[in-house]
Amino acid sequence: MGAHVLVLYVAFTFAPQIKQMVSAAPVVVNFIAQPERPPAPPMPEIVPEMRTPQLQVAVMPQLEVVIQTPPSQRAIRAAVAPAPPPPPAPAAAPQVDRSVPKLIAAVEYVREPAPRYPPQSRRLREQGLVVLKVLIDEQGVASMIEVETSSGHARLDDAARDAVARAAFRPYIEDGAPRRALVLIPIEFALNRGAA
Repeated sequence: MGAHVLVLYVAFTFAPQIKQMVSAAPVVVNFIAQPERPPAPPMPEIVPEMRTPQLQVAVMPQLEVVIQTPPSQRAIRAAVAPAPPPPPAPAAAPQVDRSVPKLIAAVEYVREPAPRYPPQSRRLREQGLVVLKVLIDEQGVASMIEVETSSGHARLDDAARDAVARAAFRPYIEDGAPRRALVLIPIEFALNRGAA
C-alpha cells in the first residue's frame, strides 16, 4: 500500500515536468523491415526400411527341417541336412588271453574228491588241513595239482593230492567257451569226523 502512495505522490509532483518533456521531443517511429527467412530445407525423403525377419533353424539329423516365419510369409522347406558321422565305436574290450588260467573261487564237480585217510597217519593220530592249488583244463581234467598249504604231514598231503587226481570236474566256462582255471581246494583230515 505504501508503494501505491509513493507512485501517486511522484506522479502528481513531477507531472508538469514530465508533460513538458514529452511535448518538446518529437516521437519518431522507424519500422525495420523483417529480414527474409531462408527457405526451409526440403524434408528428407522417408524410405521405409524393410527388415528381413530373423529366422531360427533347428537342424536334426536326417529330418526335414521347416523354417518358421511370421504369419505374413509362407513356410519355406529347407534341404534335408546330412546326418552327422556316427560316433566312434567304443573301444573294444581287451582281448582275454585264454592261455592264462583264470583264478576262480569255486569249481563244479562231476565226481567229488574222496580222500582216504592213510592208516599210518590214523595210528599216529595225524590231522590237518591241506589246501591244494589245482589247474583244471578245458576238458575238466586236473592237469596240475600243487600243495598250496601243507597239513604238516607228508602222508596227508599225498592222500589229498591223490583224492583230487581221481575227482572229475566240469570245465570252467567264460563267454560261452571253456577256459583253463586255477582253483584252491581244501581237504581236511580229522579223526573225529570218521574219514575213510
